[in-house]
Amino acid sequence: MTVALFIGIVTIIHIVGYAVFVYWTTRLSPEDVPDGEIIDHTWDGDLREVNNLSPRWIVVLFYAMILFGAVYLLAYPGVFGDKFQGFLGWSQIGQYEQEKAEDDSRSETYFRVYADKSVEELAKMPAAVASGQRIFLNNCAVCHGQNAKGAALGYPDLTDDDWIWGGDEAALIATITHGRNTIPGQGMPAGGALIDVNNPQPDDEHKLDAVAHYVRQLGGHDVDATLAAEGKILYEQSCIACHGADGTGNTLLGGPNLADDIWLYSVDGNIEDIKAQIVNPVNNVMPAWQEWLNEGRIKVVAAYVYSLSNKE
Repeated sequence: MTVALFIGIVTIIHIVGYAVFVYWTTRLSPEDVPDGEIIDHTWDGDLREVNNLSPRWIVVLFYAMILFGAVYLLAYPGVFGDKFQGFLGWSQIGQYEQEKAEDDSRSETYFRVYADKSVEELAKMPAAVASGQRIFLNNCAVCHGQNAKGAALGYPDLTDDDWIWGGDEAALIATITHGRNTIPGQGMPAGGALIDVNNPQPDDEHKLDAVAHYVRQLGGHDVDATLAAEGKILYEQSCIACHGADGTGNTLLGGPNLADDIWLYSVDGNIEDIKAQIVNPVNNVMPAWQEWLNEGRIKVVAAYVYSLSNKE
C-alpha cells in the first residue's frame, strides 16, 4: 500500500466517522430523557442538568463542514495518489506552469523593447539596468553578493575589469546562458601541466615553489628572485597555453589573469595558496541560467553587469 493510498483511506474513514458521530450525538434514543426535561442524575449532591439537544444551526453547520470536506477531497488531488487527481483537474505543478507561462508572456512583451539593442546600449538605459539589477538580486546575489563584488574564495567580483571568460556582450550572455565549468574535468587539471599528481617526483615541491614565486611576482609582490626566475622557465613550459605568455590569461579557455593582484581562490595570493591551487585546483561552477531566465532577462542582466565595470 502506498503512502498516498493509506492517507486517502484514513481521510475517508475520518469523514465517515465524523458524520456518524454527529448523527449519533444530535438525536434522542428511546431510553433518553425527552428534550427539555431534567436528566435523572446529580453531581456533588445537588447539581442537575437539563437534556438539551444541540441547536439546529450547529447541527447544520456540522453537516455542512462534512459535506465541504468530502467535496474538497473529490475536487482536488490527495486521495489514491496519481490514480485520482480530482474532478477539477488541478495540480500544484499545473498552476505553477500556468502562472509561469503568463509571467513569461508579460515579460516577453516588456523585454521586446530591448530586443534590437545591444548590451552596451542597454547599459546606458536606466530602466533596463534597473530591471537587470532586480533579476540579479533575485538570482545571482547569493554567490556574487548584493553589490556584485563577489565573495571570498571562488565567487568573482563583477565590478572590476578582470574577466575570466571575457566581459564583452557575447561573453557575458554566453556565461549567463550556458554557465562555465559545467562539465566535469573542464577546469584546471590537478597539477596543471607542471607536475603529475599521480606520479610524484622528488623535485615536484621545488617546481611548485618556483612557479608560485613567479606567479606571485606577476601579481606585483616581492619574492625570491632566484626562485621566480626558475619559475618563469617552468611557467613558459607548462602554463603558457592557458594563462598566456605574459600571464594575462586566456578568456577563450577561462585561464585567469595572473598578472594582477586579484585572486579568486586566495585572500592575498600567498605562496601556499598558489601551490595548493596548482596541486588540487578549485574549479567553481557557474550554473547555466537558460532554463530559468529567458533571452530578454539574460540580456538585461548582462547589461547590468556590463554597467558595473563600464561606468562613464
